[in-house]
Amino acid sequence: MSHRWCIGLALCTALAAGQPAPADTRQAWVLALDAAGGVVNDLKPAEFQVKAGGKVRPLAAVKTPADTANAAQSWVLVFEPIRDMAHRAIAFTAAADFLTKVPQGDRVFIVARGKDSLESLMPGFSTRRSLWAETLARIPGLLPETLTGSPKETLQGAGFQASFSDTADDAQGQDALLALLARYRSGAPGWAGGTNEQRGVSVLGRLNFNDPMFVRQQIASIRRDASALESLFALLGPVEGQKHVIVFSRCESDDMSHPGVKRAMFQNFKRQTGDAGGPAESATYAAGEMTLVQNELKAKAIAAGLTLYSVAGAGQNVMGTVGAIAPATGGFAFPLSPGVENQFGQAIQVFGSRYLVQWRQDGASEQPGPLEISTSRKGLKLLAQDLR
Repeated sequence: MSHRWCIGLALCTALAAGQPAPADTRQAWVLALDAAGGVVNDLKPAEFQVKAGGKVRPLAAVKTPADTANAAQSWVLVFEPIRDMAHRAIAFTAAADFLTKVPQGDRVFIVARGKDSLESLMPGFSTRRSLWAETLARIPGLLPETLTGSPKETLQGAGFQASFSDTADDAQGQDALLALLARYRSGAPGWAGGTNEQRGVSVLGRLNFNDPMFVRQQIASIRRDASALESLFALLGPVEGQKHVIVFSRCESDDMSHPGVKRAMFQNFKRQTGDAGGPAESATYAAGEMTLVQNELKAKAIAAGLTLYSVAGAGQNVMGTVGAIAPATGGFAFPLSPGVENQFGQAIQVFGSRYLVQWRQDGASEQPGPLEISTSRKGLKLLAQDLR
């Protein structure tokens, strides 16, 4: 397991990263990267500029990654349906590897899609690593391949108790996580469940865009599932400190967000007399609805102060539903492909090495609108939420 990385500076333990700001103050977590993708931890307050709602705002405070290094962070792992057995194995192994690297003192909460709905598999955030291992071990047999059933629009299962706490079992729990990771890595073919995904089938063929009614039913299921995810975001909102939500997914919602769907809006398809529309109409409807779903998820995540990460798509242009909006929350999108385990597990130190930038509004009730945080230091990239 890891300790939070710092660069040799004295840790300021009196600073609480999640301490509520004054009524006229807003805040955002900001990650600074150099041209090579390395973390930059030595920016000074004078090197930041905040523009919210089109206005430059006066800084109230800037806390560096060293200042906040001792503050516990919260990690939420969400498993949406994953079809292909190879992708399932990659996702579960990456999650197990990731959990072995979570720094001491940080908390974890695990959620997974069950037979009908998104379910909490824990009563709340836990520091007990053996519970993490026990919960993750259940998911291969629990997680469906598709959005089955009629999803409830709120989080089901054990729910979420913000006041829940337990006792850490660092050494014993770490051994349980390492044993689970070893079992996943050496598992026989098919251990993760799922089926062999059909190769060469286009996204339009998989989604049956020739049947507009079927597409509308799929969108309705996706919307209900997204509402359950939004309900989780709302529950996490009052939690203090840095909050990271990592979504593993490879199902209909990701297919509906595929670039091929938008391209199909402008393709010519053969028409038959008396038909009720076809792929072009279905694609237009699906693209519009998925844009709304993504915008709502993004807005709810940002309002709750969450940083989203996605392990879903196939690459830079195919990122899945959450992957397309993760950068707007200051997060990353990782492809669900071989090798993601190393990228994802090793990136945990990057995730936590953020500045807490606070600025003042003109009044407590003013809406800041679009947010732009920049730095005067050349050659750096800042990752932050687009709005707040």
